[in-house]
Amino acid sequence: MTTVGGNAAAVVALLIGMAIIILYAVLAASFRIVREDGRLRLAEMLRREGSTAEQAFDVSGYQAAVAVRRCMMCSHKALCDERSGAKRGMEAFCPNADFIARVTGPR
Repeated sequence: MTTVGGNAAAVVALLIGMAIIILYAVLAASFRIVREDGRLRLAEMLRREGSTAEQAFDVSGYQAAVAVRRCMMCSHKALCDERSGAKRGMEAFCPNADFIARVTGPR
């Protein structure tokens, strides 16, 4: 096998590996969305902290949209449901904890 042929084979193998990883990520995200119960836990957390989703979008529209996406794709929904009544503790697992703190301000 020539050097060019070896390099081409390595590139093809790398592209196939990347395609498999991307396909897995898309399937995993789709599975999370399909089995979702339809609740947006971010809105519930904002309400619990004394704010609303509308106020969050007023403060930071793009960052709020990113936070919604993070919430929809989050793998900690069961843990979020367990601690739904707790005021503190979400910082340990919630990918939106900083966003919620920034939007709701100091208490």
